[in-house]
Amino acid sequence: MKIYYISPSTIPSRAANSIHVVNMSEGLTQLGHEVVLFAHSDTENSDESHKKLDENYGVPNCDISLKISHSIRGKAIELIISLNALFVFVLDSLKGTQPNYIISRNIYSAIILGLLLRQEVIYETHAPEYGFRGRLQEWLLTSSKIKVVVISRELKKIICSLHKISGESISVFHDAARAGQVRLNTTDRTNLRMRVLSGINKLENYDKIIGYFGHLYKGRGIEIIEEVAASLPEHAFLIYGGNDEEIIECQRRNVNKNVFFMGFIHPSNVRQAMSMVDALLMPYQRSVSIGIKGSDTSKWMSPMKLFEYLSMGVPIISSDLPVLKEVLIHRENCLLVDPEATIEWTDAIKSVLSNDEFGERLGFNAYNLYQSKHTWSCRANLMLRLFQD
Repeated sequence: MKIYYISPSTIPSRAANSIHVVNMSEGLTQLGHEVVLFAHSDTENSDESHKKLDENYGVPNCDISLKISHSIRGKAIELIISLNALFVFVLDSLKGTQPNYIISRNIYSAIILGLLLRQEVIYETHAPEYGFRGRLQEWLLTSSKIKVVVISRELKKIICSLHKISGESISVFHDAARAGQVRLNTTDRTNLRMRVLSGINKLENYDKIIGYFGHLYKGRGIEIIEEVAASLPEHAFLIYGGNDEEIIECQRRNVNKNVFFMGFIHPSNVRQAMSMVDALLMPYQRSVSIGIKGSDTSKWMSPMKLFEYLSMGVPIISSDLPVLKEVLIHRENCLLVDPEATIEWTDAIKSVLSNDEFGERLGFNAYNLYQSKHTWSCRANLMLRLFQD
């Protein structure tokens, strides 16, 4: 089947929406479908843009056809991408090669192709919209022609309350991780760590390694990690992610010798780095920024990091937030603790690292959940079933 996947994204970039649409496109191709991905790029050469799928997202040999819009900035990006999708749709229709399915994270494309041209469209949204975009979102949500997908049950509740709708047409599909991740046993994990960290002399004398992967924005819990590290000086805390400015600020503030800001890690290397640690931390606070002033996604987020963590089979210690408990179960596939209670984080780390059997069980259950429900190909399959209902 031929599928249009219409994004609001710039490719390549480190933005979550960019990573999401590339991985979803790969998941669709793994099911044997032809995927045409519409996006924006700062690169004029389409071949170069395609090459960067592997370089920037760790997606090798992915059979995705890119339709790129160039030289746009600001709020116009999403609209121009949608107009490019309309143009290609018209050309394909004239040639008799129009898509079988259309999936849009682009609100304008969902309106133009779904409501104006009466095509069957899945509209996926990751946030409630307000103002003019809010009226467009409400139009989509109340149309019998449009099938709607959101990333959490909490987001569904918020959107339904905002637009005063029942939500019967809204499906909840949590995010995912790439298929094929192999869970390492303790010996393999130790050997991997020795290879990856060889030459970093400062890490040789630490008993255990605890990892954090993600942004350093406000609300991500970096301050909590620093406080916990002070009470566990025998363990090393590796923090991967952030831009140069954020890393410099964190390093300036940090007074712990056992906290290491490792910087940005390439997507092709991130799984290896995650696999080598003894525990993974997800200390989201009750207000979580996505790097945009005034943004707060803590009530409805479905962070991709959560599912990448699950795929490692490593014990996860996470903030006890309602939206995360749609996936995580305390003492079954993780430990959940008060986001702001430093002593609870410290005790949770101690309980996992001092009891190998307990940590092994948490990691095993997390990995099984990932394999059975949370790969991108699983999510893509659920998405396409909506067209058959």
